[in-house]
Amino acid sequence: MIIAGTCHPPLSAERLAAELELMPDGTLTLRCGEHTGEWSADTLVLSAPLGRLPAQITFPDGWLFKAAENKILADWIQAHTGKQSQWLHKLERHWLAIVVSIVFLIALGAGTYRYGIPAASHTMARMLPKAVPEYIGKAVLETLDEYLFKPSQLDEQEQWQIRDRFALLQDNLPPLPFEPKIVFRSWQKGPNAFALSDGTIVVTDSLVELATTPAELDSVLLHEVGHVYHQHVMEAVVQSTLLSVSVALLTGESSGLADNLTGAGVFIASSGYSRDAEREADSFAAEQMIKQYGTTEPMAAMFSRFMEYDNGSEIPEWLQSHPDLYQRIEAVKAQDHSMLSE
Repeated sequence: MIIAGTCHPPLSAERLAAELELMPDGTLTLRCGEHTGEWSADTLVLSAPLGRLPAQITFPDGWLFKAAENKILADWIQAHTGKQSQWLHKLERHWLAIVVSIVFLIALGAGTYRYGIPAASHTMARMLPKAVPEYIGKAVLETLDEYLFKPSQLDEQEQWQIRDRFALLQDNLPPLPFEPKIVFRSWQKGPNAFALSDGTIVVTDSLVELATTPAELDSVLLHEVGHVYHQHVMEAVVQSTLLSVSVALLTGESSGLADNLTGAGVFIASSGYSRDAEREADSFAAEQMIKQYGTTEPMAAMFSRFMEYDNGSEIPEWLQSHPDLYQRIEAVKAQDHSMLSE
């Protein structure tokens, strides 16, 4: 029996007209242009059709054959691959197996997103050499200074008073991966603080002005120390990388529309992880505030003042990088009552 079709040379996308002669003894002869070869069936890689994929034969020297009449080659392959091929054919047409497979893949994807990637990021962030977060922290601060920040306008004496008080707070903190250090900057977008991967805590002038007591400012500083303690910045870097790679693998490309979708997906997913990190840092700060001041009231007071600058109140929570401020106030108050009652 002779089957017409096409062949592909080894490691090439070139397609050539070909003939495959099937012999009764199980040997095959491939004729493709000037190339001719004869092999026995047991030396070939026989690929039965799966879904809409065609049946094909891969030869020991790397040549690939696809038939013009797919059914003829499929029947021949099925006859030479036995029960395994028949089982695959039945399975790919079994609706219940298809539904179960889809549900399994969805559950696997959701589980990987919710638990797998955070767990992997948590582990990988702590396996990185110390030089990596130090380099990233320095580079990020240089970029922020170039494009966003201006030199602080705070009095030097006030800056040193805050640093001295913060140094005393550190005496009662648990061991940290990096020694926190405060730098002050002026920023037109209002009160804020940022923890970088190397332990640097950037404090804006307007944040210092917003706090009415040292305890209120310390609550924000301790929140940022919580990010350093849990290495949230490096976890976010690893998470973003893993998410980008995962989406690129699923889409099969990394250009055009896929790039835009990948960027949006990574942003939304990373925002979810960021909210979890904020809650964890809040919990750390609340615990330390109770140890240092005996209450979380200064922390709740600062959250209340932040509401005046919350421009994202109309944005759905799942698109915000921070949890709702009302929820954060209730959470730290609940932690206060819980720890004091113990």
